[in-house]
Amino acid sequence: MHDNTKHIMRINLTNYALIRLLIGFILVVSSISLSAQNEEIKRANAAYKNKNYIEAAHQYELISKKYGVSPYLFYNTGNAYYKANEIGKSILNYERALRLAPNYEDAKTNLEFAQLKVVDNIVQVPPFFLKRWIEFIIKLVSVDGWFYISIVSLLVALACFLFFVFGNVVIWRKLSFYSAFVLLSFSLVFGISAAVRKSQFTDHSSAIVMAGVMNVKSSPDKSGTDLFQLHEGTKVLINSVLDEWVEIKVGNGNVGWVVADQLAVINEL
Repeated sequence: MHDNTKHIMRINLTNYALIRLLIGFILVVSSISLSAQNEEIKRANAAYKNKNYIEAAHQYELISKKYGVSPYLFYNTGNAYYKANEIGKSILNYERALRLAPNYEDAKTNLEFAQLKVVDNIVQVPPFFLKRWIEFIIKLVSVDGWFYISIVSLLVALACFLFFVFGNVVIWRKLSFYSAFVLLSFSLVFGISAAVRKSQFTDHSSAIVMAGVMNVKSSPDKSGTDLFQLHEGTKVLINSVLDEWVEIKVGNGNVGWVVADQLAVINEL
């Protein structure tokens, strides 16, 4: 019988060394990437301080494409476009920052300032108060947060149910049964909240007018009747799409058709 202990140990040590080498390589690459990203952000910030606002905005956009989007980058891009008086692009980026971080107070404040420059003074039809409350609560927690809360509630409900099945004390069994029912209901609600929160990130129905002046038509055709005009920076909802035309709905309830390239979808990152 041969002793393979040393051979196995050498293999294990070799695998361990390879793993360490791989981890080290990943850390070095990540460090280099982070350093490069920080340098590019510094250059974009410098352009902003030197009042080269369009250049700064383009650099922030390039950083987002290379390294991934973030509320911070959208916020800075919005600020640069605001300073350059590109109100539509400014509002678009503030909206995108808030899509990722709904409680980003600086983005909220600057969005309100930018909206003051929008020509269209559209009176929004307020949603039902219960819907506003629900949307506010759902936005307080991330998708992952709602998902984990749902899973924990489900596991605790399962534990309570098992205690009900195998418990001996009647009062504790009753308490476990009702607790399991309540926690299971909460788990379902939290799961639905996670799904709704996720849908907010995949929703492509909100858009910002990019054209200086946009004629809204009665039909998806250039010969259609002009119903009303919208201006740069106005937020609209997309109802449907037909080739290069989209049917939009404005905050006051007005509906009409416009050419798609006059809009920028908020969630189309």
